[in-house]
Amino acid sequence: MPEPVVYDWDKVIHKNVRCEDNQSVGNIVAVNNDHIIVTSQGGMSRYRIPKSFVESYNGAEVILKLPRIALGGFKI
Repeated sequence: MPEPVVYDWDKVIHKNVRCEDNQSVGNIVAVNNDHIIVTSQGGMSRYRIPKSFVESYNGAEVILKLPRIALGGFKI
């Protein structure tokens, strides 16, 4: 069984999110059982991203395993 990417999901709230192409997405504003909710800088967009797309967390940023262009499918 693979190691969990994030051990305590509550600790990622208010952390920055980046895509695999190193583009900033925004900040995590909420976490539920299966998703993270991200608000873009300026609050113009919100995304509901499945936790399965989180590649890593370095203590300061959450890195997604998808490119910025793919976020449109998760917009709410």
